[in-house]
Amino acid sequence: MNLKTIFPKKKVLSIDIGSYGIKVVEGKETKNGVKVDNHFSILTPEDAYMDGEILDKDLIYYVLNKEIENRNIRTKDVYLTINSSSIITREVTIPKVEEEEIENILKFQIEEYIPMESKEYVVQYKIIGTLYEDNVEKLNILLIAIPQNIIESHFQLIKDLDLNPLVLDYQPNSIAKIIKTNSFVNNTYPTENITFAAVDLGYSNTKVSIIQNGVIIMSRIVEIGMKHIDQNILNFFNYTAEELEEKKLEIVDISRIEEKYDDYNRLVNIIKNSIDNLNDRIDIVFRYYLSREIDNKINIILLYGGGANIGGLPSLFSNYFDIPTIKVESFDNIVFPGDMTRYINSIGSIIRLEV
Repeated sequence: MNLKTIFPKKKVLSIDIGSYGIKVVEGKETKNGVKVDNHFSILTPEDAYMDGEILDKDLIYYVLNKEIENRNIRTKDVYLTINSSSIITREVTIPKVEEEEIENILKFQIEEYIPMESKEYVVQYKIIGTLYEDNVEKLNILLIAIPQNIIESHFQLIKDLDLNPLVLDYQPNSIAKIIKTNSFVNNTYPTENITFAAVDLGYSNTKVSIIQNGVIIMSRIVEIGMKHIDQNILNFFNYTAEELEEKKLEIVDISRIEEKYDDYNRLVNIIKNSIDNLNDRIDIVFRYYLSREIDNKINIILLYGGGANIGGLPSLFSNYFDIPTIKVESFDNIVFPGDMTRYINSIGSIIRLEV
């Protein structure tokens, strides 16, 4: 794909902080794509981070600083990627104008789109495409408004670590950039002229983004995540946290339940019912998108994130939505020596597309 990108002269640390875990990759963008040299994850201290907000900066500082020192990491430049229900996304339509005029129009109308004090947000925009209304060509714009306090608290954390914060990215933008700069998913599925529903199965919630040719068409947060599924399991089984993770990894195919009343099949049934409940909510997002334009469609569902490693999950999604579903395992222009599905947000943040 012929895309202009900005290649860093040196490696960067890309950090994805979540309520369950912190994922870090060390790598850089080259003319052949993204090359990751090191990666690691650590558990987020309990109650230290929730929904994009740093609740205990000292604890997060401690675990990150300790891990960076133990691994003898010398890279100083940092890209951060976050998501939060307090981040506002809006799809808006404005008259077609030259690109340099878009920002002025949005500034003039911003309070129509952001229902709160707009000065408390940093607003970015992306052009989704063009459309015609009453024979007048217009621009379809995706607005992304991030609370100023979230940006400042994350940047301050990185500065306290004696690192240099350069970029704060929006998680759905990571998978969008990966799709835009790669030709194939899992060496098989093309990315061009395909509409993906990218489903990030996180711990606290699930992020659903509709992406077409590397452009985010819409993005929503569903307030059901892996922690809700874990709680449903613990209502029936007395597992430790370690045992719970082991039991989930033992599942061969979540889409198949045998007629046996044993612990394995009880566990599969609990998780399947929980995923069905999640899919009911995801279906609302899909139906909203599909109803907006007669030509809207979803070609492939992409699963990634910590919850995507449950065995047989793509089949469960495919059967529910009647849409081909795959778990992300590789992209042709990314060199990554590990379980890519857990690190998509960190990897994608490294990509800096020229505006």
